[in-house]
Amino acid sequence: MTTSRFSAVTHTRYIDHAGLDAFCADYDGFLLDLWGVLIDGVDVFPGALDWLARRAAEGKPVWFLSNASRSVPEMADTLVRLGVSRELFAGITTSGQLAIDAFTHEREFQRGGIYTVGVGDALTTWPADIRERFCDDIHAASLILGVGSFPQHELEERFAPLRGATDKPFLCANPDRVVVSGGQTVFGAGRLAEAFAEEGGSVHWYGKPDPSAFRIAQRQLEARGAQHILFVGDSLVTDVPGALAARIDTLWLASTGIHRQALGVPFNGELDPEKTNALLDGYPVRPHFAAPGLV
Repeated sequence: MTTSRFSAVTHTRYIDHAGLDAFCADYDGFLLDLWGVLIDGVDVFPGALDWLARRAAEGKPVWFLSNASRSVPEMADTLVRLGVSRELFAGITTSGQLAIDAFTHEREFQRGGIYTVGVGDALTTWPADIRERFCDDIHAASLILGVGSFPQHELEERFAPLRGATDKPFLCANPDRVVVSGGQTVFGAGRLAEAFAEEGGSVHWYGKPDPSAFRIAQRQLEARGAQHILFVGDSLVTDVPGALAARIDTLWLASTGIHRQALGVPFNGELDPEKTNALLDGYPVRPHFAAPGLV
């Protein structure tokens, strides 16, 4: 198994734009988050396709690991529509697919109605036998499924039906608390799941930061010959802790994802080490490396 060269991270090494490719040369496989790293849900970030093309030319596999509620086929189709051709990545693991697998293979989730909360646009390509179980009445449901993202002002409205249903298992197919989509900061279904747990409910999380999600993707890269793998993500809540728990070298992108506003930097702007260290000091763990963006 591939393991990190590092144990506890006490110092984050900063990589500037000019040094990123030389830094990446030390790795032969890459595990990438999508939102905040490659895309914002609407567009591919400038320079990201060129970065992927350089890795493809080097024969180094790239595998995506996303907290999207989409199935793997739908996520692949979405990327192709955005201009990310299939030749640029080896495959994808999504939290939505992991939840689909749980409904399919775990006996306790194979029966009963499913009440969905969040925005379910990504559910149209889920298997028909799961979609047939969706119901609009939470009291008639056996399970709750959290998906997608939604405007922050809708949090109370979306959470209200859940207050009286904490006896039902909540399966969260998007653990992100906050997402930047189309330039707007919105809540992910993980924010609903978090509130549900605070009310005493039981939550089953699928995707990051669960280290098992990272290991699933890691094994796919290892099967393609990668032995020295780098994870690239933008979240200090889901990406960095999960990658560290899975003992994978971790590059945090600070200027293209959810922490850019807190740092007060322009999109893909160079990092101020003092401000960046101050932000990192507010989190339980820190990444091995930090860079502005994937260029």
